[in-house]
Amino acid sequence: MDVEVFLTSATVEDDDVKGRTVVVIDVLRACSTIVTALANGARAVLPVADMAEAGRIASNLNRSVYRLGGEREGTKIDGYDLGNSPRAYTREAVEGRDVILNTTNGTVALTRASAAEELLVGCFLNVERVIERIEAAGRDVTIVCAGQSNRISLEDTLCAGLLLHRLWDGEEPDVTTDTAHVAFSQYRRDRDDVAQALRRSDNARR
Repeated sequence: MDVEVFLTSATVEDDDVKGRTVVVIDVLRACSTIVTALANGARAVLPVADMAEAGRIASNLNRSVYRLGGEREGTKIDGYDLGNSPRAYTREAVEGRDVILNTTNGTVALTRASAAEELLVGCFLNVERVIERIEAAGRDVTIVCAGQSNRISLEDTLCAGLLLHRLWDGEEPDVTTDTAHVAFSQYRRDRDDVAQALRRSDNARR
């Protein structure tokens, strides 16, 4: 199994993901929000790249069946029902409804990777399920970290490293890419106290 890692989504193109299982990671917070919304009964989560696309989708739906969620640079978008904190996506808020989600980094990364054969949402909340899907599919894998405004983010890199640690049974192959090595090494460094490492991240302090 070939594994490629992008530490931000800025340079991801269709040829990087076609025919592959792709895992997009945005720990803080879009992917964690998506996983939480689905766990709390949302019918579907529709990630979009911008407010215009969100508006187009919403215009074709009955207002009673969807919720608009999202942020720009960490601030809830005016007129939206929800921001981008997983805590807001309670069963009362989303059960039985579609969520149209529009965020600065995570949903942009998901749209950039949309040419994948199979596109998975990844975060610390669903690592086991992601590993199961990767192993069941048996395809080559691309891990795309959303990052923060086209820069590397610690939390996404750590989560990518955890996935690599599981996929490689804890041992880095002799031949790998620089970006995979960075993610794997970061996780190996911080794995004994991931929560503390996350608290050091720029996004956690925002």
